[in-house]
Amino acid sequence: MGFGLSESRRREANAMRRPRQILLIEDESVAGQALSQSLQGLGMVCRWVSTFEEASQAWKEASYDAVITDIMLDSGKPDGLEILRKIEQAGMPMPVVVISAFADQARVKEALNHGAAYLLEKPFSSSELKKILERLWEEPKGLIGARERALNQATLTNKECEVARLLLKGLSTQEMARLTGNSEKTLKQHISTIYEKCGVSSRTEFFHYIFPT
Repeated sequence: MGFGLSESRRREANAMRRPRQILLIEDESVAGQALSQSLQGLGMVCRWVSTFEEASQAWKEASYDAVITDIMLDSGKPDGLEILRKIEQAGMPMPVVVISAFADQARVKEALNHGAAYLLEKPFSSSELKKILERLWEEPKGLIGARERALNQATLTNKECEVARLLLKGLSTQEMARLTGNSEKTLKQHISTIYEKCGVSSRTEFFHYIFPT
């Protein structure tokens, strides 16, 4: 009887050897070209498209390790949300980082509801994006289950759990205030309590508390 790698283990091993494949969806030509070149300079393979239709065709032709999409594309409507829905419906196992030049409560909430792994507001650096992608790739399997178990063990209230989930998504205090209907002062009090219960003092420490490495 052989002892070969399972198919899933084989795919994981191959993924570790090859450059990460990124699908970038950005309709602004200067921003798209600059970010694509920066990601390739960081050792990733980046396919840059500018429309929802091109993105739909791109993931039919290849598999990707992550998708980076702007919320608003050239059509003037939030096509990035439709991309999230399509990825969610297809069950494609890749993190999606949503980028936007502004924080809009309804769109941010919808992006979170449809599986955005991280929300990143412009402007940002390519090194910052790389750190976010690497962190998402390194997260353990069963991410949601691991998160919920850790939150339960910390004996957080329902409201504190809601705030904690938004913290882990990368939202600012201002963005969380808009989504929850609380003042920034109230949010900061919740965050302080969350950190105290978890024995941490920063968002980075909190992330590592929830997802220990």
